[in-house]
Amino acid sequence: MSHANLFLEALDRKARMFAPHARGTFEANRELCSWLLDPLARWAEAAYGSSVFDDAASGYAEYCFGVAKAKQVYERAGKYTPEAMPEIMSEVYEHEDYMIPYMWAAILIYPFWPSMVSHIAMFRDEFVRRLPRNASVLELACGHGVLSLLAAEERPDIQVEGTDISPPAVAVANRLLAVSGHAGRVRFAVQDALENDALRNDALQTDHQGGNGKCQGVISAMLAEHLMDPKPLFAAMARRVSPEGLVFFSTALESPQRDHVFEYNHESETLHMAEAAGLRVTRLASDASAVPAGSRFLPRATAMILRAR
Repeated sequence: MSHANLFLEALDRKARMFAPHARGTFEANRELCSWLLDPLARWAEAAYGSSVFDDAASGYAEYCFGVAKAKQVYERAGKYTPEAMPEIMSEVYEHEDYMIPYMWAAILIYPFWPSMVSHIAMFRDEFVRRLPRNASVLELACGHGVLSLLAAEERPDIQVEGTDISPPAVAVANRLLAVSGHAGRVRFAVQDALENDALRNDALQTDHQGGNGKCQGVISAMLAEHLMDPKPLFAAMARRVSPEGLVFFSTALESPQRDHVFEYNHESETLHMAEAAGLRVTRLASDASAVPAGSRFLPRATAMILRAR
């Protein structure tokens, strides 16, 4: 049996309302989704035990209900209505009871939401597999760390650093790392990558990145919408990627959540921010979620491959 089925069976038990839709997305993209879910299932069970699948399914259901509620508020208000930043920090990013279920949901949306599946393909085929040999990779806001671990699983020659502002998220990442077999090539740390220009000065660059702060790969997945102003993020990515390197960037458009602060309404906004920072967009994909007829907003997820200009 595919290890991925352990997640699907847990959805049948703990997230029945969302299970058929998730299974349909998985079956339509089985090879691609299994590339993510099979190693994740092995790592998750080794790190947390067999109960992890029901816990992940429950977190996924809670997350989906929260997204649906946020969409209803968004339609009425006509704009994002995020919580104030101190509450986001204390009640979301630093709160273990919230963040751990959120982390499982944040990775399960990739193989279970049609709007996110194309991100897996772009990340694997156009970012990870095209990185230069022996690349150093930096993931900003790594959260659960699964993208970094998948990159290391696919490419035995690369080194990966991941940072995140949330201690509970980094705890999940390190727990998965410990059983993944990649502990010698992947590291995770609690750090606000944009605070005090940390991207230029952090200590992580001294070992794997040659001391010059440049990486051959930079990952910024679903981070920009969580920032008051994403422009410094694009500037940081441009500063850190080497001339031959690649950036994998993704964000949510018209997709509210309690901690989504910056509201993108047009794909061109992300493209213009990237170009203004000195990056070249070589690939862009944007896919929508299903919404009721008559909705004013169309939630979608956008991913890009960027290069230094």
